[in-house]
This record gives sequence, C-alpha cells and structure tokens, in this order.
Amino acid sequence: MKKGFLICVLACMLAACQQPTVYVFSENLQDEQRNQLDAALKAQNLPYEYVELEIPSDFGEAILLLSSDKIYQKETEQLAIIMQELGYQPEINYTTRSNHFYGDGNIGFYLKSTDGEGAFTMPSRLRTTQCSEDKYNDLIVSFTKKHADFTLPSGAIVRLGWEFLYGYVVIYYKNYSQTYSHSQPLVNTPFGAKPSDTFTFTAHVNTPSWLDCSLQVVYMD
Repeated sequence: MKKGFLICVLACMLAACQQPTVYVFSENLQDEQRNQLDAALKAQNLPYEYVELEIPSDFGEAILLLSSDKIYQKETEQLAIIMQELGYQPEINYTTRSNHFYGDGNIGFYLKSTDGEGAFTMPSRLRTTQCSEDKYNDLIVSFTKKHADFTLPSGAIVRLGWEFLYGYVVIYYKNYSQTYSHSQPLVNTPFGAKPSDTFTFTAHVNTPSWLDCSLQVVYMD
C-alpha cells in the first residue's frame, strides 16, 4: 500500500515537471496594457515567466512560438485570445529543441507595441480595393483626424469614426468594427511600379459589404 502511494506521488510530480511554461517577452507596452496582460496571464492555465530580453527585430508585433515536438492546442488558443483582446493579430511560428526554451511544449509569447516609434499619419484620401464584392471597388474614402467618410456607389456619404490602435487602423460601424493592417508595397501601374500605403482588412463582416474592402493610395511621384 505504501509502495503504491509513493508511485502515485512520483507520477504526480513527473506530470507537474512536464507541464509547459509560457516565456513572456514584451516591449513598449503602456502601463494599462501591461496590467491587462498580467491579469490575463494569471487567469490562463499555464505557468509563465517574464523574460527580460529584447524581442528579435524581425519578429512581428504578436508572435506565439511553439515547440514542434509537442503542441498544446487549447492553451495556445487561450494565449492567442489574450493577444487579440489587447488589440493584436497573433502569428503562430514553430521552433525546435535547438532553442533550449522551447522543448516539451513550452511556448514563447512575444508582444511589442510600435506606438511611439514614430508618429502615424493616415493619408487623407484612399480608394477601396480587393473588395469581397466587385461593385464596391474604387470607392473614395476620405480621412480627417476623427472621421472616415465613405462615398458609396449611390453618391451617399457615410461618416464613421476611426482611430489608430496598437498598430492597426480601426474603423467603427454601429456596435462593431473593421480592422486594417498597414503595409507599403510597390503597386504595378501603367507607369511602372509605384509605392503605396495599403490598409488590408483583417476580417469579413456581414454588413455593410463595403467594409469588406482594403484601402489604398498609390503615389505617382
């Protein structure tokens, strides 16, 4: 009986040792974000440790780095939700045991804010592109400091609120929002490849369909 009890204890200790750890790297977060992150990490299931090292420069704003030898799907989903609730779109990457942190299911949680790294300026006039419905392509969208004005095919203008939040442009419509990621690709034109500011929509909305469009301005020199 005593031997059986010892085996049970050892099994429990082994299971505890095998529980993965979340290694948390963060940069440039505001105090409110840090408090929200800490509260959310305390509420999830896995033990976690803050790591006082810089995030690699080639990492995006929100990365979950998983060990390829063992993946905990439910726990990874919880961590991705934490990132989303902080206003980020998480990316999932995989690594091997050659990185000593990430064996046995350990997870790297990388979160950095680019706010404050340079003032963001929204172009004043863009056009819709890559719309889910072709009839909404090439609509004019004008931006002021607080408003985004969509000129619809009928000529009607719909004024919506917007803001730049955690590296994304967010446009608000009634009780939900559309979020756009910013990039600056070269665009092929009859005059050659030209630079652009492109804002790619990140989710499909049921209505209105004209929010299922990316926004773009191409600079012709």
